[in-house]
Amino acid sequence: MRWLVAFAACWTVQSLDFAELRGQQLPAPATQDSQQAETAAPAEQDSAQGSKPRSLNDPLTAEEQATPVEEFKTPEDLAGDAFDPPPGAKSLSKRNVWVDREKQRVFIDGYVAMREGPLEMFACPAGTKEHESIVASLARSSEVHAALLAVGAKPGTPVQYLPNFVPATGQRIRVWVLYRDAAGKFQAVDARKWIRKAGTDQQMDSDWVFAGSGFWKDPEDGREFYQADSGDMICVSNFNTAMLDVPIASSAQADDLLFIPYTSRIPEPGTPVRLVLMPIPIPTDAPKLPEEATTPSPLDPDQPPEETVLPAKSKSPAEVSEKKPTP
Repeated sequence: MRWLVAFAACWTVQSLDFAELRGQQLPAPATQDSQQAETAAPAEQDSAQGSKPRSLNDPLTAEEQATPVEEFKTPEDLAGDAFDPPPGAKSLSKRNVWVDREKQRVFIDGYVAMREGPLEMFACPAGTKEHESIVASLARSSEVHAALLAVGAKPGTPVQYLPNFVPATGQRIRVWVLYRDAAGKFQAVDARKWIRKAGTDQQMDSDWVFAGSGFWKDPEDGREFYQADSGDMICVSNFNTAMLDVPIASSAQADDLLFIPYTSRIPEPGTPVRLVLMPIPIPTDAPKLPEEATTPSPLDPDQPPEETVLPAKSKSPAEVSEKKPTP
């Protein structure tokens, strides 16, 4: 107890000295009336000067106080409830991962996490690197890796730096972003259109490759961890832990990033999206049949996915009954 009293006394003396140096007087102890006046002052200033950016330290509004806590939903909650599963696809995870083996498509749900700022990933698992990723995925990278294998995608190797730089390898993967805009209209966008080269208006033109990341083994208990689960799902900067990476040199140094978000093309943060990953067929020397040369293939990754793979969320029986008029 003595050290606590001594600390308080020392702090008081230093506070007094600091106030005297600045020619200021310490405020008098606050009374209940003065505290109420201080609490009311910000509200009066806001009404006089208009709305101001709010802080986490601001008191709750009357509307916020009246909102039950259980009604609050995170962006992950909203994204998980935004759409029904894609028809004909098989679920691989409770975290909204599906595969369509016939059409060689992988579907994962998420939301727009960031549309302006330093960019190292196009997509990361939610709860990892949203501050430098455009999309946050509800799924883990390891689950998406398994889904790509299930549709026949061939992994390669992550980027190497020593003894010489060797870019990531693997089958090329086309990534499409599906969502509904503010007017409710269906949108299917090549993910590369949401990324541009820094200092230019040129969108990213390189496809991603299935680098495959790798595993780290805990030396203490021997457990293995898929490295891309820590955030490096679909990268635009080179990481030797990336699941998908660009097969070109792209620095991860903050002052030398090659790509940035194409802000004007990206919807508001929190917008639910569905990503569609489509392996690009590996070129062969086999000749094409005449009908193959004129008819678009259902596996063509250059063809945007149809609206039917983004069905609106069906209403539960409880939600329907709530909206029925009472007799």
